[in-house]
Amino acid sequence: MVNRLGLILIINTLIVGAYASGPGDRQLLEQLSDYYYAKTPLVLTFEIIQYFDEADSQSLIGTFYMSSEDKFRTDFIDQEIIFDGEWLWSWDQENDQVVVETLDPQSSLKFIFDMLHGNWESFIIDRMDSNQTDSSVVMELRTADENAFFQTIHLNINPITKELLSADYLDYKDGKTEIRFSSPEQLDKESGQTFFDTKRYENKEIIDLRP
Repeated sequence: MVNRLGLILIINTLIVGAYASGPGDRQLLEQLSDYYYAKTPLVLTFEIIQYFDEADSQSLIGTFYMSSEDKFRTDFIDQEIIFDGEWLWSWDQENDQVVVETLDPQSSLKFIFDMLHGNWESFIIDRMDSNQTDSSVVMELRTADENAFFQTIHLNINPITKELLSADYLDYKDGKTEIRFSSPEQLDKESGQTFFDTKRYENKEIIDLRP
C-alpha cells in the first residue's frame, strides 16, 4: 500500500504552469469555502496518512461532520469527537469516558476544519499550479506566523466544482501528513444539528481539562 501511495505522491508533483499568487487565487479559496458552507450541515469521509519516512506510513479513516456554525464532529472506529464552537469533547468508547478540553490549534482536525470552513486569514498564498494529470490545481500556502506548527501546505482543488480533493502539510519537524477527502453530502437541516449536541454525554464520566 505504501508503494502505491508513494507513486500517487510522485505523480502529484508533476505539475506545470506555475505562476505568482494573485487576487484570483484568494478568490478560489473563498469559492471553495462557499461550496462547503452551502452544503452544511454536511458529512464526508476522509483519510489521514502520516508519513514517517519513505518506507513507513500510517493511515486513519474517519467521518467528518460540519455545521454552518463553528462546530464539527469526527467519528473514528472507537472514538467520537465534537467541537461545540468553544470546547472539544472526546468520547472514548472503550472506557466510556469523555474528555473536555481546548481544541489543539496544531491538530489535524483543526486543520481540516479551517480548510473547509474558510479560516484563511492566517494563511498566505505562495503560488498556484496546474496539474495536467487530473486537471486540478495545487495551491501552496504557508502560515503568516513563520514559527507556526504548520509549514508548507498544499491544497489539491477541483477548479470546476471548487471541491477540496486532498491536502498535505509539513510540520515544523518536516513530518508530512496527507489528508484525502470524499465528496460532501448534505444532511437534513433539522436532524443534522443533532450530530453536534454534547448533551449526549451527560450520563457519562466526564474528565474536565478546561482551564
